[in-house]
Amino acid sequence: MNLERYASRKFLIACAAFLAGVAFFALGMLTADQWLTHCEWVLGLYMAGNVGDTAVTPRATT
Repeated sequence: MNLERYASRKFLIACAAFLAGVAFFALGMLTADQWLTHCEWVLGLYMAGNVGDTAVTPRATT
């Protein structure tokens, strides 16, 4: 199992943002609806970052 793929800045920031949302929800600072919206934004931005990263990375020509 390659654990290096989980050490990217994008992944770590997405995890930190998700865990912040979990903490705010657990402390009662977010409603369930707000927490779901937060999760959608975190996942959407992470996915958009992956698409953007793939789009600008040059492909190897063989």
